[in-house]
Amino acid sequence: MLEQRVQNRPLNGLRGVGLIALIALAVILGSNFFYFLGRYIGTVSSILFILFGMAVAWLLLNRYVLSFVYTCQNGCLRVCRAYGRYERFMADVWLNGVRACGTLEDMKRRFPSARVQKAARPGCPLPALAVTYNDAGRDAIIVLQPDEPLRAVILRAVKGA
Repeated sequence: MLEQRVQNRPLNGLRGVGLIALIALAVILGSNFFYFLGRYIGTVSSILFILFGMAVAWLLLNRYVLSFVYTCQNGCLRVCRAYGRYERFMADVWLNGVRACGTLEDMKRRFPSARVQKAARPGCPLPALAVTYNDAGRDAIIVLQPDEPLRAVILRAVKGA
C-alpha cells in the first residue's frame, strides 16, 4: 500500500505571525468599513460583513489547510480531499482503467469531452501529472502530484493498458 499527502509548504515562524497580523487587520478594516456602510444601507451591511468573513475563511482554508491524500491499494488509487485530519472521498481511479497520462493540456487535447478534477496544490514542489481514466464508461482526467513510487505505479498501469 502506498500513501502520500500533498500539501502546500507549512508556514514558518515569521510568515505565520505575518498571516495572523493580516487576518487581524482584515477583520478590523472590514468591521470598520461595514460599520460605516451600515449607516447608509442598514442591516444589509451586517450580512455583507458575514459574507466577507466567510470569504476570508474559505481563502485561508483553501490556501493553508486543504491537502490531498493519495492511497494506492489493490489496484485502486483513491484520492481524498483533506482539511486537517478529516478526509473526504474525491475519486477512485482503478489502475486497470487508466488510459493515458501526461500534461493537462495534452490530455485535454486527446480527450476533449473528459471532465477534469484537480487534486494538486500550487505550493507543492512535486510536478503535476494528468491521468485519464475510465469512470463508469466516461473519460475523466484527474490532476495529481505523485511522488516517485506512486508515479511509477501509474506509468506501469498506462503501459499495461
